[in-house]
Amino acid sequence: MESSDSPASRLDESKQCTNCNSVLRLSNGLCVKCLLQGALDEDAVDVGKQTFKDLLTDLHGRDASWRIRNFQILDEVGRGGMGVIYRAREMGSQRIVALKRVLSYHADSDQTLARFHREAETAAKLDHPNIVPIYYVGESEDGLPFFSMKYAAGGSLLQAREAYHRDPRKSILLMAKVALALQYAHEQGVLHRDLKPSNILLSNRSEPMVSDFGLAKWLDTSSELTRTLTIFGTPGYIAPEQAAGPGRPLTVVADVYSLGAILFELLTGRPPFLGEHALNVIRQAAEKPAPKLRLLAPHLDRDLETICARCLEREPAARYQSAASLAQDLQNWLECRPIIARPVSVLTRLWRWFRRNRGIASTLTFFLVISAISIPWQIHGWKLQSAARESALAARSVAVLPFFDLDKIAPDDALTQSIASSLQHELDLVDPARVRTMPALPSTDWRTAEQIRRVGETAKTRTVLTGTERTVRGKKRISLRLLNATTGEPLLARVYENEMSSKTANIATKDISQAIDGILSARDWSNITQSAIDPGLRADAAKEAIMAGREFMSHYTASDYDRAIALFRKALQVEPSSSLAHSYLAIAATGRTHYISDFSFLELGKEESRKAIQLSPSSIDAHRALAGVYYQEGKFSEALEEQLRTIEIGGLEEKVVRFVGLTHDMMGHPDQAVSWYRLASKLAERPSEVDAVIGDCLVKLCNDEKALLAYNRAAELRPADAQGPVGICHMKLLEHNFDGAREICRRTGRGDGTGGDADQISAQVEFFARRFDKAEELYGHLAGIDSGGGGSYYGAVSYRSALGRIRQALGDRKGAIDLLEHCLVDERVAVNRESESPEAFYRLAAVEASLGVLQPSFEHLRKAVSLGWIDYRSLALDPRFDALRKSPDLEAIIEDLRKKVTDMRLKSHNSIAIAQY
Repeated sequence: MESSDSPASRLDESKQCTNCNSVLRLSNGLCVKCLLQGALDEDAVDVGKQTFKDLLTDLHGRDASWRIRNFQILDEVGRGGMGVIYRAREMGSQRIVALKRVLSYHADSDQTLARFHREAETAAKLDHPNIVPIYYVGESEDGLPFFSMKYAAGGSLLQAREAYHRDPRKSILLMAKVALALQYAHEQGVLHRDLKPSNILLSNRSEPMVSDFGLAKWLDTSSELTRTLTIFGTPGYIAPEQAAGPGRPLTVVADVYSLGAILFELLTGRPPFLGEHALNVIRQAAEKPAPKLRLLAPHLDRDLETICARCLEREPAARYQSAASLAQDLQNWLECRPIIARPVSVLTRLWRWFRRNRGIASTLTFFLVISAISIPWQIHGWKLQSAARESALAARSVAVLPFFDLDKIAPDDALTQSIASSLQHELDLVDPARVRTMPALPSTDWRTAEQIRRVGETAKTRTVLTGTERTVRGKKRISLRLLNATTGEPLLARVYENEMSSKTANIATKDISQAIDGILSARDWSNITQSAIDPGLRADAAKEAIMAGREFMSHYTASDYDRAIALFRKALQVEPSSSLAHSYLAIAATGRTHYISDFSFLELGKEESRKAIQLSPSSIDAHRALAGVYYQEGKFSEALEEQLRTIEIGGLEEKVVRFVGLTHDMMGHPDQAVSWYRLASKLAERPSEVDAVIGDCLVKLCNDEKALLAYNRAAELRPADAQGPVGICHMKLLEHNFDGAREICRRTGRGDGTGGDADQISAQVEFFARRFDKAEELYGHLAGIDSGGGGSYYGAVSYRSALGRIRQALGDRKGAIDLLEHCLVDERVAVNRESESPEAFYRLAAVEASLGVLQPSFEHLRKAVSLGWIDYRSLALDPRFDALRKSPDLEAIIEDLRKKVTDMRLKSHNSIAIAQY
C-alpha cells in the first residue's frame, strides 16, 4: 500500500455509471442514484448479483484505502514536526476518536519512532479526567506506529483563548483543573515539559484535557533520547532552566512555569515574553523578570498578579513547589479566600540580582555611593517634579460616584468600577490622569452642590462623574453626568444605549472620554456653564416671575396654581425662548387639573411641555413636565419612561423619584412604589414627606400593621398635614370599622369645606357605610366645588356617580338615572382619553353597574384589573357595585385580586423598604 499522510491522496479516479453515465465510485458500475432507485423499487430491474446491503459493504470496502487498521479516517485535524492527527471512526464501536500517527518521512528515524512510542506509553499509563486517555496503540499496514485517543470536540485552548481572555474567572477555573491534572502526572513520576495552549484540548463541555506527552520525562529515570536534544518545549512557555539545555536537571516546577505562562496569556491576551524569533524569547525569559500582570491588564486584582509572578520566577526555588499548590491558590482566588503566595520583596530581588551579576553589582555600588552625596539635591528636584506632577494630575482628575441601577433601585458597584477603570485607561492614553471611585453619599441626592463639593474635596478631584443604568427594550442604557466639583454645575451629560453586553460600559466610556478630556484640558469652564443657563434666568424680570411662580406651586392649592400660571405666562412675555418658563407653565397647568377637573388646563400643559422640549431637548424640567401630562392622560408607561429619562439627564431628584413611585402605584405595583418612595425619603429635605404615601401602598398590600406605623409617623412629624390621619381613616374604612373611621374624622376636625382630602374621606366613609342621607349632603357639597372631581381619590369614587347611586338608594329613580347617564358619557370619554388608566375603567364599570348594565360592567372591571387595579377591599364595599353582588363572577374577581395581593405582599415581605416600618 502506498504510504501517504493525506486522506485526499487516497481517492480513486472517478468512473461513469453504466445506467445513466454519471460519476460513480461503486464497483458494480452504478451511481448512488441508480443504486437507491433499484433498492427502493420492488419492480425494478436486477441491479447485479449483490443486494443493497452487499453494495454498501462493497462501498466500505472501496474506502478501505481511507483506513488505518480498524479506523476509518475522516479528516486531518492537525500535524506537527513528528506526527499527524486525524479525526477517525473506530469501526467496531463507531465512536469518533483522534488518531495520531508518525509522519511518513520519519519512518527511518529511530529517535522519532522511540519518542512516539514513549508518548503513547506515557499517556496510556495516566488515568485522569483532565488528561487525554489513550484507547489503542498499534502499527499501520505500512509499519508506522499510531495510537488512538479521545477526540476533543472543543478544539484546543489555542483556538479558544480569546473567549477565555474575556472571562478571567473562566480562565482561572480551567487552569486550576489543568494544574490538578499535572499534579497527578507528577505523582505518577511524569514531567510533561511541553505545556502550551495547543496541548490543552477542550471537550464538548469545555473540560480541559492535557495532551501531547511527546517530550515527557520520567522523573525517576534518565534517557539517552532526551540527552540528545538541546532545548525541549516551545519558547515562551518553557522555564529558563529548561531552555538552558539538557544538562540541567528539571523538576516539577518547570511545568509550573509553563502553567504560569499559559495563565498569563489567558488573562492578558499575550504570552509573557515576545520577540522576533525563538532565541530572542528564550534570552528574555532567562535574563528579565516577567512583566507585571496589571501593567497589561489593570482591571485584574493584585492576587492574580502575585500568582502569575510566583509561577514565572526565574529561580526554580522561588516558584510554587508543586502544581497542587498552584491549583490551591487558584481555588482560593475563585472562592475569595486569601492566597498562599505573596509578592517577592524588593530586598530579595536585589539579593538575587547581586548574586547573578557580581561584577556589575560592584560598579553599581560605587555609583550609589557617589549618588548618595547628591541626595539632598535629588530630593529637592524630586519634590519639584512631584509638585508639578500633582498639579497636572489635579487638573485632570475625576471622582466617580456609584452609578445607580434604576431597575434594581440600588447602586451598582461593579459598573462603577468598570467605568472608572475604563476612563482611567482612556485618559492616560492622552496624558496621566487621576480617576478615583468614591462611596455612596450619605444622602443620594447627587445634585446637591454642597455634597458634590465635599466629594471633590475628599477625593482631591476637579470633577465628579456619576450616572445611571437600566434596561430598555432589551438594550442596556447608561447615562453619564460630569459635574464641576466646586459648584456642582453640570459640565457634560450623555446617554448611551446598546445591545446587552459587558462591553456597553466600555463603549460608553471610550466615547465620552474624549469629551471629558477636552473639558479637563480647559482652564476656564465659564463658557460651558453659561451656555447651560436658561434665557429666562438671564433676564431679571423673567427670572423674578419664574421664582415667584415656583413658590406658589409649592403651596398645592388650586388658587396658588392659578397665580403660578399667571406668573409663568408673564415670564414668557419677557423671554419667549425660555424652556424653563414653558416647562413650569406646563407643570402648573397639568397640576391644576388635579384640583379642578378642567381638561383645558391639561391641553395647555401638553402644548407647553412640547414647546419646552423643542427649545431644550436635554432639559430635565421639560421632560418632567411631559411626564406629568402623560400621567394625567393615564398613559402611565409613557409617563414612567419620561420620568426615568429625567433622572438620566439630571440625576436623582426627590420630586422625580417620588413621581416614579406614584406611577408604579397607579400601574398596580405598590411593592415597587414603596422602594422608590423610600429612595425619595432619603433625597427629601424632610424625610417624613413620603411616609403617608408609603402607608397608602402598604394598605394596598393589606399590610395594615406597618401602614399604621407609617401613617402615625407622618402625623407625628407633620402635624399640620392631614395625610397621616386621613390615611388611618381610610384604612379603618377598608377594615369595615366605620365608627373608628368617623371618630378619626371627628377628632382631627380637618374637614374645612374646601374639598380637600379630609372632606373627601368623610363623604366616602358615610357612602361605604351606607348612611346615604349623610353621604348625599357631603358629596353634594363636594360636587358644588368640583362637579367632575373625586375620580382620582381613594376608591375612584367620582362625586356625581356617588350622588347618582345615593339618589337611587333613596328612591329618587329619575334623578339617579339623569346623574348616572351624564356620568356614563363622561367616563366613556375618560376611557378613550386615558386608555391605560385602571381608575378610568373602574369608574366606568361602577357607573354601568349602578345603571344595571351588568355585562359591560364586568368587562370594564376586568380591564381595570388587567391594567393594575388591585384595591379589592374598596370593590367589596363600594355601593355602586351592589347590582353585581349576587354574581359569582364578582366574587371570582375579588378572590383573584386577594390572591394577587397576598403573593405580592409575601414577595416583598423581606424587602428593606417595607421592613423599615
